Amino acid sequence: MLNTSLSLFLLRKLPLSRLDFPRWQSGLAITLIGLLIGLDPSLRAAPPDMPVPPLWLAVGMGLLTTWVAFLIIVGVLRWWMRRGGRWDGQGDLFNLVAASWLVADALGAGLSALGVAPLFTFPLWLYSVWVGANALSGAIPKASLGYSIGGIVLGLIPAMLASMVVFAVLGIVLAMLGVVPLPPPGAGPAGMG
Repeated sequence: MLNTSLSLFLLRKLPLSRLDFPRWQSGLAITLIGLLIGLDPSLRAAPPDMPVPPLWLAVGMGLLTTWVAFLIIVGVLRWWMRRGGRWDGQGDLFNLVAASWLVADALGAGLSALGVAPLFTFPLWLYSVWVGANALSGAIPKASLGYSIGGIVLGLIPAMLASMVVFAVLGIVLAMLGVVPLPPPGAGPAGMG
């Protein structure tokens, strides 16, 4: 999978038959990306009057939201690529998306985990969309690059919304369990009261 991911990162077009590797490798790749996202110091940032969330919580949130986003994007792309007979459903779209994410997203998440400012990692995240669209259009010849970008952007919308819901629900549950404290009464965003 690593050679395939590197080829996709370098914008080489590969047929879907090249993505016939065990799914556990794709699962490991997505888990690695989620782990690196969870190590981002900004996930543990807290206002001065609040305790810092534990590292295990940030890593768990990174893993959970990455997997939720990945599965939603794969689901949207499965529907999107079948529209207009562009894709017959043959081949492993799950592996294709995971392989296209591995290098660019691991680099972006790794740099974020090291504390690199989002301003400097944002171009890498944009490049990740380009890599994914190039991989889709290369593996599915009837899907143009623009159509593939549209599918990825369309998948990102519900994926980001679902990630926000996961963060909110998990935050409420953990606060109710006493794992993380609730903000003081009357405190609003950014410590405004």
